[in-house]
Amino acid sequence: MPEPRLRASCESVSSLFVNPPPWRWVVVRAPVLLAAALLLAACSGPPQTTDSGNASSDRGPRATSPEEREARRATLASVETFDVAQYATPPPARELDVQHQVPVQLMQGRADEGVTQTIDGFRVQVYSAQDKQSAEEFRERVRQWWSGARDDAPEDIFRGQLPIVVEYGQPYYRVRIGAFASREEAAEALTFVQDEFADAFVARSTVTITR
Repeated sequence: MPEPRLRASCESVSSLFVNPPPWRWVVVRAPVLLAAALLLAACSGPPQTTDSGNASSDRGPRATSPEEREARRATLASVETFDVAQYATPPPARELDVQHQVPVQLMQGRADEGVTQTIDGFRVQVYSAQDKQSAEEFRERVRQWWSGARDDAPEDIFRGQLPIVVEYGQPYYRVRIGAFASREEAAEALTFVQDEFADAFVARSTVTITR
């Protein structure tokens, strides 16, 4: 309904309540009066406003211009390419003194150094005989040889000492020298011993070694 006609209707309805008609007329026209009262309540509401198209009306986030978006990207780029090297601050020097009770051998991976073990190892056999006395005499000969050849022996194989033993295995007494954990070590010792005892060879034996 156009606004002038709505105002005229509201004024005519208001006149009914300002100059009320006789009671008989009111009773007969009660439904009409009720409808008029509802219309009057609608007329007394706040006036409607129309959107004039103002760009500043509150209709959500304001659209940014291309210039604003470019300025924002430039700001972010300056942060991402920030060079902290020009503000380098050396860390404070700290002196760390570690004290422990771990043995030096264990720290150097030599936990078994100095440990004596009896194992199934190897020796170099230089002589065998059924006569024990003969075997003992040959043992003395080997001892004399070692006293003169000690200085020329490989230190990493003989380690400055050379056990000389007589082992009995029926029916022979065997003269054997050295005590080696591996066949490879015994083979290196054999090369040196064969310069004096050409028939020597590597034999299995129970040996006591020091790591």
